[in-house]
Amino acid sequence: MIKLLKANLARLLKNKVFWFGFLVLNVFCIIQKISIIQDTVELHYLEEAFWIQALVIGIVLSIFISLFVGAEYEYGTIRNKIVSGYDRSDIYLANIFTCIIAGWIMCMGCLISSLLVGVPFLGFFHTALSEILLQGICVFALSAAYTTVYCFFAMVIPNHTVVAVVCILLSFVQLFSGIVIGNRLDETEYYYIPDASLGIGEIDDGSHSEWIRNPDYLEGTERRIYEIAFEVIPGGQSLQLSEWYLIEHASYMEMFLASLAWIVLSCGCGMMLFRRKDLR
Repeated sequence: MIKLLKANLARLLKNKVFWFGFLVLNVFCIIQKISIIQDTVELHYLEEAFWIQALVIGIVLSIFISLFVGAEYEYGTIRNKIVSGYDRSDIYLANIFTCIIAGWIMCMGCLISSLLVGVPFLGFFHTALSEILLQGICVFALSAAYTTVYCFFAMVIPNHTVVAVVCILLSFVQLFSGIVIGNRLDETEYYYIPDASLGIGEIDDGSHSEWIRNPDYLEGTERRIYEIAFEVIPGGQSLQLSEWYLIEHASYMEMFLASLAWIVLSCGCGMMLFRRKDLR
């Protein structure tokens, strides 16, 4: 498998889609940091949305992986590797590891870009460094989880056009699902209804105003189920780690374990199907 991995990495470094995705993610992170720096109304710190690449890494990887792995079917590379005597599991894992490394290189590039742009203007982290490291571990694990899911489809579907459509749609479905769950968790417990009798310029002292309970507010077991779903779905993790949504009971351990579960499940099912697949 080492030879396969070396060959894949050599192809990766020459792949234009990979470098384009790398550039897009870095530009996205730099623009986000500049927007924070230019906001002089509030006091900002370096750690604010520091891992913003988590928001779009799933979309970028869906495009890259579907084209990078799909090209092996298009040009008959996978069939040639099998004919040459390579084990199917080695072929599958070599592609998985290559794409995981590609995703991690993209994330590391964003990390360096955020530091180079942010530190001169915002200073260093004010939050405990351990917190930043935990977030980073979850981001890299999330990137690997996205990779294994997309590689699952790329390795079992021989048509690279279909793979591209499936992976890109899946990335948006996951993100949209996370937004839907996040909106439900973000519901306030009460609505504030101001005094309708107040005239223009009059100050509301609260004597005739009222708070009405929000029927859509989640609580108890139902809320906990939504929180777990938000941490299990990769799209939900993307939103939390990028700080698009700030959930009170977010657990880095739960997010990491969820990503690990996606990796194991996707790799296990993918290799099982790929070993039985007719590649003629």
